[in-house]
Amino acid sequence: MCDFNKIGKAGAICALISSFLSLGGAFSFTSPAWAEEVKPDVQALEEPAVRSVNHFTLQAARLLAPGGENFFFSPYSIISALGMTYAGAKEETAGEMEKSLLFSPLLHGSLGALTQDLSSETGKNSESLTMANRIWLNKGLGIHADFAETLRRHYGSTAAEVDFKKDPSGSKKEINSWVEEQTHERIRDLIQKIDPDTQMILVNAIYFNGRWENPFSENRTSPKPFHVTDSKTKDVPMMQQNRRLLYGEVDDVKLLRLPYKGRLSMLLALPKKGVGVEEMLKALAEDSRLFDRWTRSLSRYEVDLWLPKFRTESRYELKDVLTALGVRQAFEKEADFSGITDDEKLRIDSVIHKTFIEVDEKKTEAAAATGIIMVRTTAVAPDSIRRAEFHADRPFLYFIVDDATRIILFAGRQSFK
Repeated sequence: MCDFNKIGKAGAICALISSFLSLGGAFSFTSPAWAEEVKPDVQALEEPAVRSVNHFTLQAARLLAPGGENFFFSPYSIISALGMTYAGAKEETAGEMEKSLLFSPLLHGSLGALTQDLSSETGKNSESLTMANRIWLNKGLGIHADFAETLRRHYGSTAAEVDFKKDPSGSKKEINSWVEEQTHERIRDLIQKIDPDTQMILVNAIYFNGRWENPFSENRTSPKPFHVTDSKTKDVPMMQQNRRLLYGEVDDVKLLRLPYKGRLSMLLALPKKGVGVEEMLKALAEDSRLFDRWTRSLSRYEVDLWLPKFRTESRYELKDVLTALGVRQAFEKEADFSGITDDEKLRIDSVIHKTFIEVDEKKTEAAAATGIIMVRTTAVAPDSIRRAEFHADRPFLYFIVDDATRIILFAGRQSFK
């Protein structure tokens, strides 16, 4: 684990990924009937990023909290940060990222186009979705011009020079202040300490504040039992509403789309009684088309909805997750990031992800910051309305999704454990 209280002289890229708010295999991207329209040429350009982010989401989700605890992460932030390191990866190091994370040279332009598309479209509505990248270079470190140009052109990343060796405390303060500003002060103290041997820090930040298209009435929120396990319940503040919404069922899973004002929505996945969330996660990881089936199953219902208010904070060490997915050499002394610099030999030491989400009657707010520290060796159906019950009174999954591209920006499980 990368402990930022004592980053050693490991010759490493140490990745911190911090996310506020908030799938597997090759996907078939057939848009559901309710999806926002995207021009074919734009959709083709954005598809490599969508494919990589969603693949990572589903593969990583079941590894984050195998004990059934809450989890919450921003796959978009993680892939954006790792994408910046991939821009400098060579040979087998790059090959493992391509095989395990579905990266390709098209990723950089795809992420850039998607980020610009999302930022411009959500800015037209009451949604607030902002994303930013920045790198900090140790004084005197020379990086390759093509690497710098890739980050500038496709990630919009600006660069700043600091002196990690002589002023690690000041460098830490500068980076943390930037992260706090980008995440509206939702992510604080991302970096606790910087070793003087640090050579470069790459950071991705994402912030989302979306208001429900159909807010819940605070007067209808009341304590109700939540079935944490088959034998344990706890009272939680349960929001309630009855409304026409897009609902569906696939196998043993109930699905519901809750739209925000704009082009993003929350997709809720509730296992039917007797089925566990772990079974859903396993199925998603093993069937690359299942999430697509979920989104295409939705049609209009009159829904009796119960959804708990919740707030979750977590911190993850993702090195083991990435290693389990096949990204190994990037963490070893044989790592080849010579596309970044010839001055120092670099490797990834670890990836840390810190998250926070809060959902209430009016909105969902989210933020994420991914920092990579580099030292020496992120279908509307029928007119006849049917009725359905969606009572999220037991563990469930949720995804914050762009309706146009179906990229998953944030994902989590709520179990009140």
